[in-house]
Amino acid sequence: MEKNINLDNWKRKEHFNFFSKYDEPFWGVVTEIDCTKAYENTKKHNQSFFLYYLHQSIIAINQIEEFCFRIKDGKVVCFDIINVATTIGRSDESFGYSFMEYKDDFEAFTNLAKKEISRIKNNSGLCLNEDSERVDVVHYSTLPWTKFTGLTHARNFKKVDSIPKIVFGKYYNTSDGKKIMNVSLNAHHGLADGIHAAKFFDLFQKLMDN
Repeated sequence: MEKNINLDNWKRKEHFNFFSKYDEPFWGVVTEIDCTKAYENTKKHNQSFFLYYLHQSIIAINQIEEFCFRIKDGKVVCFDIINVATTIGRSDESFGYSFMEYKDDFEAFTNLAKKEISRIKNNSGLCLNEDSERVDVVHYSTLPWTKFTGLTHARNFKKVDSIPKIVFGKYYNTSDGKKIMNVSLNAHHGLADGIHAAKFFDLFQKLMDN
């Protein structure tokens, strides 16, 4: 479900109109997430660490309204549910695009995600389909081979894009025994600001520590 935002009564009207004129309206930030407890818990229960942090992050996204705003058909809409669109790597070093429906329950989300991962890994190419054009998603990717402190995205400036983008880096061990993972977030400045990124990272950290 989605609802149209009345720009005349919207507190972000001027922000949206201002940043929508930019050739590049996206801004980004990179921070660190402590994933020590999450990693230990998933290994203890024989769960996928990747699917766990992916699920916790989309739960956090769905609780912050600004990351549920999208530009659709020239209008700003707010979706009541945001889903996952993530790259899935293959053994031949290629990747495909996947779609994973949002589920509150981790087990239900995992079951759907594993089927989608299997579909991508057993096919070739980008695996684009009707879900690839959905805007009620976050675009996710992972760089499990390296740490990073900055990141850019391939962008088509001829196409209106308002979908937030989140990338997870390689987790690494610190001298005090913690596991840390770099995470980047990019979003349309007409729809969300730095304070909303801070809220996301704070909530994501709390969910990872749960």
